[in-house]
Amino acid sequence: MPRPLNSESQKPLYQQLIEEVKRKIKSGEFTQGDKIPSEPEFMKTYEVSRITVRKAIEELVTEGYLTKKQGKGTFVNKPKIKRKIENIMSFRNACLACNMEPGYKLIERKLIKPSSDEIDFLNHGSNEKIIYTKRILTADGDPIMLENNYFPLNGFEFMLNENLEGSLYTLLKNKGINPIHSESCTLELVSATAFTAKLLNVPAGEPLFYMIAHIKDSKNNPIHIGRQYIVGSRYLFNIP
Repeated sequence: MPRPLNSESQKPLYQQLIEEVKRKIKSGEFTQGDKIPSEPEFMKTYEVSRITVRKAIEELVTEGYLTKKQGKGTFVNKPKIKRKIENIMSFRNACLACNMEPGYKLIERKLIKPSSDEIDFLNHGSNEKIIYTKRILTADGDPIMLENNYFPLNGFEFMLNENLEGSLYTLLKNKGINPIHSESCTLELVSATAFTAKLLNVPAGEPLFYMIAHIKDSKNNPIHIGRQYIVGSRYLFNIP
């Protein structure tokens, strides 16, 4: 049975709807391959606007819970295999260990509204903005990774003005911030979109690793969420 959403709660309705869909998936009410209700059905059941439904569905797709199929609808995704990658190594150190020269190109830097995942991990208010950076990381001039990072604004204001065309972890350590461990790390195989393929100089459809990592410091404080697209033919993971 659907749970009513609370319009008087401080938590936005779209986040409440996200949690409701996740609950149904975890309880088995929605199972792998199921087609979820349409936008009008969600609107009627939960008495919310189309905008609220769309925002919730978009985030669930981004987080990997749902997948959209053109002309067919939105479906519950297959469960993904998750593996913890124990050691954090900066891109710079990984390149130097292979006698390759690291390179960094800043594509975008701005303040954005956080998603529900970012709010939860970064201990952020839903009405507060976070820092988003997009970079291309190269080795000996070849694009290796499209890096998307999300930082809390409080304590990381320097990220808005610092030169980001260098080692991120060196910059953080120079600011007294020491990334020490990944609370969670997921890795899956995806196909490069036309946009991502152009940035990484690979054909559209090229297999890419998609890695999501939630990074904390030695005191268990959140530092950032990283969502990276990595060229599969150019990168090897060593998982202990």
